[in-house]
Amino acid sequence: MKTKKIIVIAAILAAAAITAIFIIRLFDQKDGRETAVYEDMEKAFEQSGLLAANIGIYSKTEKDGNISYGEGGSGIIFDKKDNTYYALTAAHVVSDQNAQLLVFTANTEKKTDDISELSEATISQETYESMYLADVSHTSTLNDIAIIRFTSEEDLPLVEFAEANPNIDDRIMCIGNPHNEWFSISYGRVLSKIEQFGGSHGYPSNAMRHNAYIDVGSSGGAAFNEHMKLVGITPGGSYSLDGKAFHYGTLIPISEVRKSIEE
Repeated sequence: MKTKKIIVIAAILAAAAITAIFIIRLFDQKDGRETAVYEDMEKAFEQSGLLAANIGIYSKTEKDGNISYGEGGSGIIFDKKDNTYYALTAAHVVSDQNAQLLVFTANTEKKTDDISELSEATISQETYESMYLADVSHTSTLNDIAIIRFTSEEDLPLVEFAEANPNIDDRIMCIGNPHNEWFSISYGRVLSKIEQFGGSHGYPSNAMRHNAYIDVGSSGGAAFNEHMKLVGITPGGSYSLDGKAFHYGTLIPISEVRKSIEE
């Protein structure tokens, strides 16, 4: 009997060790959320070189001689013609027709200014001026999806589309720029099949729920599968009324992304 118990305990410990190889739980002291890191996906992403396919987006507005910058969004490069790159993002991120769009890449040097009146450092004017000018080349009427384009001499990679949508419980990795945290990565799983969301920004979308953390600035970011193929674009999520508790994120799956591009 003791031998059987020892074997069972050993099997449980072995299974736990195998699980630990794939996932580590981390506690984020900043907002109290628990996040997950899938080490195999993290390694695959590093080896893919696809960080440079991701971009960040800010909007610049001038009024009465004053310049202001929007909170921004995220995007992913999927096509190139000569030196012009085309990137997917969320339509609501680039909806202000009176704003100039600015794009930064993984090679953009991020400089900040410390302003005593603000609790966090702000992006410096020098950094904004080093970004690429961009414009909108297509806006979907089906989903919260848009295509922007910018010209650059950089040699940037292109993301590959997955052949199929993710399934419920599939692991994903999301990349975005929440609250000026450039190219922040979060991990999670798909929680639902495709549902229709009304869109808090007035852009309805056919999307799937997931639990990879996203926040303001993540909109338009990429969702990757285990093979580092694009499985969707993240337009937003659900939060508590005070904005402190993250409920779930949404991703527009690749089938809908294709429809949005081809319409």
